[in-house]
Amino acid sequence: MAQTSRQVKWDELEAGMIIEEVTELSIDYASLDPDTLKFVQTTFKGAKALVAGEDGHQAVAVEELQPFDTIQGLTGIAPDLTIAVVVPGSPQYLEQNGMLSFRVGEERSFTMSRGKAGQSIGIPAHMRFGLMPSGPVQVASPEARKLHQIKKAQVKFFLDTIETAMAEREMASDMVEDMLDQGRRGLYSSKGVEKVVDEIISNGCAEGIKALAGLRGSDQTYTHCTDMAVILEECYVDIVQRSGRTPSKENERFALLSGFLHDIGKSEVPKEILESVDRYAPDSREMIIMRNHTTYGVRILEEMGMSNGIMNVASYHHVKMDTTLLNSYPDVSYQEVLPFTRLASVVDVYQALIGNRHYKRNWVPGKAVEYLAQLESTEFDPKMLGQFFEVIGKYPVGSLVRLNTGELAFVLMIGPKEHPERPIVTVVENAAGEMLTHHSLLDLMLEEDIGVEEVVDHYHHYNESEDQAHGIFRSIRID
Repeated sequence: MAQTSRQVKWDELEAGMIIEEVTELSIDYASLDPDTLKFVQTTFKGAKALVAGEDGHQAVAVEELQPFDTIQGLTGIAPDLTIAVVVPGSPQYLEQNGMLSFRVGEERSFTMSRGKAGQSIGIPAHMRFGLMPSGPVQVASPEARKLHQIKKAQVKFFLDTIETAMAEREMASDMVEDMLDQGRRGLYSSKGVEKVVDEIISNGCAEGIKALAGLRGSDQTYTHCTDMAVILEECYVDIVQRSGRTPSKENERFALLSGFLHDIGKSEVPKEILESVDRYAPDSREMIIMRNHTTYGVRILEEMGMSNGIMNVASYHHVKMDTTLLNSYPDVSYQEVLPFTRLASVVDVYQALIGNRHYKRNWVPGKAVEYLAQLESTEFDPKMLGQFFEVIGKYPVGSLVRLNTGELAFVLMIGPKEHPERPIVTVVENAAGEMLTHHSLLDLMLEEDIGVEEVVDHYHHYNESEDQAHGIFRSIRID
């Protein structure tokens, strides 16, 4: 029976519906890696993709898509295309492949056909595979104990990368400073940043750098770009993995490059303004020059041959959901801000909060998370903010927390989605205030009676020097 086209989410699809358009894609379509490109071209043959570019969106035949194009939807899906007719199992398949919302038209009566051996053939062979999301794990359950062994191995690997992460972070920050200094002389090159990006991926030290970002702070520009890039890449990878897909190396590189290059326009800002200890008024000459870094950045990246996705991040990472806010710039519609850039804007502010500024002290990660939650739907897209919170955790890795036992512990792995208040920690100071020299993992998913009481400001508690908490964290070794 014919009916008017309507918009539905993936979990509202029903057998017999006809998919006319894919109207919302997950964040990993911000830059098409070869595998995702192949999936789109194979599954949606004959359809058109809405490709993001400098002049808005263009409808391009999926056969003409190129690696690392940024697409925001699919249209012109032929009703006789296999994927167009919704069958049992296809909603989950589509969601697992990053297809989140649809425009559907008329419905057909649906009969599931059977193969010779009685197997279902209603879904194409390439649509019968994929991980189904598992149910929530309960505290102190057998499943939680099994998962603990996997998590323990991951934590040990993470701790083994800390020294490499510290060296990589310093080298990357020096690279950013050199890149901007070279840019001031008109010598722009991506060779240095691409080398660092490949090393970070190869060394597997991104999680370590992310933890160090919250423990040690950063300067206003150079280490900010490093920390922002790594946190953005870690968020991207985690979001894709949580959806049941495997992120490609190409998309990891895209995320890291987007972060490292998002402030490249600051090479056009005089150093005396960029490194000033003053906090400029919003309408001051200096702030107007500073805000122009987004415009400078797009021009530079275009000359460097960077993708539209990377240029979108550089251009619009300061655009707020409420574009009338004074701290929203440049003056564009929020629709121009791609989903990946919306995530990047959350990460950019998070890093600015936990990093050093001449005019403010560092925030600890847990307090920064609490503050960002207040900016939902005013500054940040609720969906991107929610995904960021799932990845960074209620108590981010490296946070110092007080347990209800009175002990102080560092967070080594965030809690699961269903129990964000139950991370894996290691106690470094007992209830009597004595520092411990031997450490062991405490998985709060296994301890029903132990929980986090509060976030502790490690800069204030360990106040001998800015690096004291950082040094304690680096000394953690798990038996």
